[in-house]
Amino acid sequence: MTSRDGTHLQPVPDVVEFRDNRVAPLPVDDAAPLTGRWAELAAEAARLDDALAPPRREPTGARLLVPVTAGLTVLLALLGSQAWQLPTRAGGGVTAVPQSLLTFLLLCAAVCVWAAGRLVRPDDVLGSSAAVRVWWLVVAGSAVVSVTAALSLASYAGSDERPGALAARCLVPLVPAVLAGLLARTDGRAARVRAALGTGVVTLPLLAVGWALLASGAPATTGDALGMTLLSGVAPFAAAIAFVAADRRR
Repeated sequence: MTSRDGTHLQPVPDVVEFRDNRVAPLPVDDAAPLTGRWAELAAEAARLDDALAPPRREPTGARLLVPVTAGLTVLLALLGSQAWQLPTRAGGGVTAVPQSLLTFLLLCAAVCVWAAGRLVRPDDVLGSSAAVRVWWLVVAGSAVVSVTAALSLASYAGSDERPGALAARCLVPLVPAVLAGLLARTDGRAARVRAALGTGVVTLPLLAVGWALLASGAPATTGDALGMTLLSGVAPFAAAIAFVAADRRR
């Protein structure tokens, strides 16, 4: 038996003889099947290889990321279009945030973060515990930013101002997706895309509820809110996923 590396064994059926300080292997028919003791050794080597192989990671929930994200986006847009008491604006900022609305948004954020972790399972996707912790920080941070952005949009409903900084709002779903993809840069394309898609479970539904809150206090509909979500959320998020998937290192 010889070792190809530190974890694999292979039988060597060649017989060698030593003559005048030289090693002369005797010819062996490589095509001949292993029999007897050699067959037992080959089976044992295969068993050891299987035992030492790293466990396979099952893509549990990965296929549900896109439909769950779409479902949460539509659901939260419908909930946000209800008759909520909305915050106001003063001095260019948000004031008088109703407790009921804040509680609703925090519950939405908690559900989205839970769904993202449940579907992505970062422990199975990312190669290190440090990357897993950073992924959770990225997701939690994107939830906080998204809730703040939703309150900002809602505050424009009762004012004569129009929400600006559309380009900045596009960064809310884009940046977390890119960061999540970078965390999984050495774990393969599938892991990068899966980690990045998980951030969209949080950012896109919360962006939709923000536009729906704005539409509820203006002459607009839930369809308008979903249209703005496509423009300012889904489009930049899709660009981020394409960027993450385009990495050809693995």
